[in-house]
Amino acid sequence: MRRAQKKKKKKNKTMPPPSPPLHPPRDSSAPYVGTNYDGSKPIFNLDISARRNECVFNYPKFVVQFLQKRTNETHDAMIILCFSECLLFVVLPGVLLFFTNEKHSPWCGFAWFLFTRVMYLQRFVLALHYHTHVKAFSAKKNEYVKRCLNLIPTLVIAPFIGIPCGIYWYHHNAMHHVHGNAAYTDLSSTERSRRDSVFDFFKYWIRFLFLAHIELSLNMLKHRGMSDAMRCYLCSAGTFAAWWYLNVNVNASAANWTIAYTYISTSLGLMFGNWSQHIFVCPDDPQNEYKSAYTCINSFENQKTFDDGYHVQHHLDSRMHWSKFATHFSQKETLEKHAKEDALVFDGLHFFDVGMCVMLGRLEYLAERYVYYGQKKRTKEEIVMELKRRLEPIEYDDDDDDNKRRR
Repeated sequence: MRRAQKKKKKKNKTMPPPSPPLHPPRDSSAPYVGTNYDGSKPIFNLDISARRNECVFNYPKFVVQFLQKRTNETHDAMIILCFSECLLFVVLPGVLLFFTNEKHSPWCGFAWFLFTRVMYLQRFVLALHYHTHVKAFSAKKNEYVKRCLNLIPTLVIAPFIGIPCGIYWYHHNAMHHVHGNAAYTDLSSTERSRRDSVFDFFKYWIRFLFLAHIELSLNMLKHRGMSDAMRCYLCSAGTFAAWWYLNVNVNASAANWTIAYTYISTSLGLMFGNWSQHIFVCPDDPQNEYKSAYTCINSFENQKTFDDGYHVQHHLDSRMHWSKFATHFSQKETLEKHAKEDALVFDGLHFFDVGMCVMLGRLEYLAERYVYYGQKKRTKEEIVMELKRRLEPIEYDDDDDDNKRRR
């Protein structure tokens, strides 16, 4: 009997685990979007009911409710909490670095730099991003207080993250969203670059690193006038003047870690983010918002970045609140419009994932994550060919004022 039991146990150990069901049960709160490229896997939008992760810490319900009464949108309580964490764990320690002695300052600076990059760089940039589109703070009784609170992120926190004071709105809202990745007018345009080339991206980043603030001021002068051009220039010049003064007269190591090194690292992240978001541009219609960007659903990064994966939706309506992206995208009318325009949608990936896959030549993997939701049906090989086609640089005639593509 014992031998028989031992044999049974051995057999049970060697038995393979049951395979997962081909079609997992649908979450009742997750609307159906489509399938993978071959139709073997149904895809639902899980972002709608996913737990938010924009803040590092969890907060009591009464704190969240208190802040919700002081925001323009109740969901923006998370943006205010994110800014509050940045003030406590980024700005305050960054200021204290200037009071450390020269012996310990480099090591303390490195530890602060590493911590802020890992924990708050992505969170703050996306909180600032949506804050510049729809202001988070609301003070119905005092307009002056509301303005001051809304300026804290861009004037106080941003330089410690690596974004010069006040410059984000000019680069992102006044330029990128107005000109929509168009060559010659959007300085961050990816149209004319070979977007699967590491060398082309390096040139793209270096141009931004050293020339963006001069070019951006000139761009504002051309498209918005002298007033905005001067404000833009003074914002950049003031930040770098503060770095020079602190470097020479206060604490050089602290100034470099809190302003210079953060600017270099953040500029790399911002440019690779924009490069990745506009890495697939349809050469037939590059100014079409559906075809110059794409959508990422069911990525855990969406819960850290205020649903930033819905980039097509954001470009179509930059004033739409981030909390409505996932629900709006899943509506039948929205999916039908996306399908008509042949917009790209990826499941379980985020922009940095897509960008890295392109740079590493892993287009087959992207094809496996491609979502079919009613657009033109393609095989895996056809998807790869379409992705390659949308990576080709877009050339324009030099004398073409309307930026019409050279055919």
